[in-house]
Amino acid sequence: MSKRKSFFEFNIRLWVFWPPFILLILAVFLSLVIPDFFISSLESIQEFLLINFSLGFSWVSFAMTLLGLIVFFSPLGKRRIGGQNAKPRLNRLSWFAIVLCTTIAVGILFWGSAEPLSHFIYPPDFLNNEPLSKDAANFSLGALFFHWGFTPYAIYIIPSLSFGLFYYHGKNNPSISLAARPILGSKPRKNWENIIDGISLFSLVTGMAGSLGAGILSLTGGFLKFFPEWNMGVSSGIITLIILLTFIVSSSTGIEKGIKNLSLFNLFFFFLIAILFVFVGEKSKIIDSILMGFKEYGKNFIDLSLQLSGKGNTWTYDWSIFNFAIWMAWAPVTSLFLGKIALGRTVREFLLFNWFLPALFCLVWMGIFGGTTLDLAILKPEFYQNLYETSGPESIIYQVFEDLGYFKLFARLFILAIFISYVTAADSSTDALASLSMKNIGNDPFQSDTNLKIVWGTLIAFLAWIMVLFSGIDGVRILSVIGGVPALFYLILVTLSLTRVLIKPSNFLKN
Repeated sequence: MSKRKSFFEFNIRLWVFWPPFILLILAVFLSLVIPDFFISSLESIQEFLLINFSLGFSWVSFAMTLLGLIVFFSPLGKRRIGGQNAKPRLNRLSWFAIVLCTTIAVGILFWGSAEPLSHFIYPPDFLNNEPLSKDAANFSLGALFFHWGFTPYAIYIIPSLSFGLFYYHGKNNPSISLAARPILGSKPRKNWENIIDGISLFSLVTGMAGSLGAGILSLTGGFLKFFPEWNMGVSSGIITLIILLTFIVSSSTGIEKGIKNLSLFNLFFFFLIAILFVFVGEKSKIIDSILMGFKEYGKNFIDLSLQLSGKGNTWTYDWSIFNFAIWMAWAPVTSLFLGKIALGRTVREFLLFNWFLPALFCLVWMGIFGGTTLDLAILKPEFYQNLYETSGPESIIYQVFEDLGYFKLFARLFILAIFISYVTAADSSTDALASLSMKNIGNDPFQSDTNLKIVWGTLIAFLAWIMVLFSGIDGVRILSVIGGVPALFYLILVTLSLTRVLIKPSNFLKN
């Protein structure tokens, strides 16, 4: 009862909580009343931003990747987050499971088959690969690795590391501006803190709604395969409600119980699905696909990172910049959670478990599922192209299961994995949202207001469901891209800040 009372007594930062909350309610209202105008307006804004900030997204992402490598091998890598006497509260397996399962959400499940197929059908014209050709298939694996490998994870780890270092360096409230302290100063103006935190909060909520929308589509597509007579709207509503109720139960148990246990269970499921997929598939082809993915990734890394060939190209806007903008929209608030649970770990250990290992897992996963999809698509390219164009990207993975001859087994495991993945990601992200929204922080950084977590979780679920039904999931995804632009400027500050810490740690971090 006391928790509820504290919420209605406004245990919130008014200028952080209310502006994004009202904007999101307004977005839902407009999507219902004038959906066509709403979506077309957002698309115009998105097109303008992608064209004018395209190089910024690419170059900043590349700079963060280089900075992460330099920090790993620098003397700063030996520093312990929270001080030399700080002790970790999570063992390494639990820590890795939480990091992996809260950062990928349903992304690798939804796009692992759909994205490489899209590149295979519609390769970028700046490389002169013929559609549906072997060259297009090889490039699509490299592009998939680029979009889901070390660069996007660098977008997460740079602000997360900087936040963790400064959050536990003294007694600080969880503000996103902490990660940019060497640039903003030790006591930035309150208004700037509120603006940075409020925009970041809005960006993450839209990003989470987009992720949930993708999950709802995948889950509904799977259930309709089993029960074709079900209604799309009712099915998606029931699925959203079940996800929300499961999240509420999990969120009430905190990081060291709910999130940890869900993440460990989710990690087990990821490994189970991947191992079974390799076991029933053609092992030699899967290994070849993974190796080809790494080869093409290395071959095209500099070109794609700096837009040497693809500058101004539609493919670059639609895929590389679009993806990095969404990762950036998530990054500021996600950094609060990742930085918070890194207590007691060295910087080098942080980079290993938050960057190298998760990225490597994603690349192997993408090699397995993307490679298998392409092998099947090469055998009947017109069929897969027609399926993609008529039934959407969410249908591809289920067709792959059918072609392998194990539809019921994999579809059931896949549906469960998507469900657990989103609940896990929502649990951690709403923990960060609640921490950011709270005015009074308790003594334990691993605890946040459960009521605020439920408020944000309910709004995200409702927004995602409404968009899926009435405006299409593209509306929410566009909102999160728009949120990526202010996040881009914030990440420039953070990159410069961590560079200053790297050059002279003693000026900013006392032993």
